[in-house]
Amino acid sequence: MSAVISHDVVAAQTLPVSWQLLVTPGRGDAIETIDINKVRFRLGRRQSADYVMSSLQVSGLHAEFVQVGIRLFIRDMNSTNGTYVNGKRIDNRDYALRDGDRVRLSNVEFIVHRRRIDDAANDTAVMQDTVLETLESGHRPVPLPPSA
Repeated sequence: MSAVISHDVVAAQTLPVSWQLLVTPGRGDAIETIDINKVRFRLGRRQSADYVMSSLQVSGLHAEFVQVGIRLFIRDMNSTNGTYVNGKRIDNRDYALRDGDRVRLSNVEFIVHRRRIDDAANDTAVMQDTVLETLESGHRPVPLPPSA
C-alpha cells in the first residue's frame, strides 16, 4: 500500500523562496509580518481564513494568494470592495506578484516580500521564474511537475 502525497505539499516543502506580507499603516514602516505558509493562503473576516482581518470593509473571504513553483499569484474572491495591486483593481483573474508590490484589500495595505531561502538554488529559481511569467486574463496557474 502506497501513500498518496499531494503535489501542493511537496512543492511547499521544497521551494527555494518564501513569501511574506508586510502590513503597513499607509506609507509607514511595517507593523506586522505575515508568512504565507500554505500553497493557498486566504485572507478575510471569516474565522476559516488563514489570516483573519477585523476590518468591516473586508469580505468574509476577500482574496487568496496561490504559490506555483517559486511564483506568487493573488486572486480576488469576488469581494465587495475589491483587491488592488499597485493601485489597480484586479477582477476575476490571477495576478502574478513581484517583490515590493503593494496589495490593498479595501482599506488594508500589504507589501509583498520575497525571501530567498537558499542562494545555491539561484539558477533553478531563475529558470522556473521565466517559465511562469505574468498570466493573461482568464488563465489559471498550472503547477510545475515535481522535480526529480
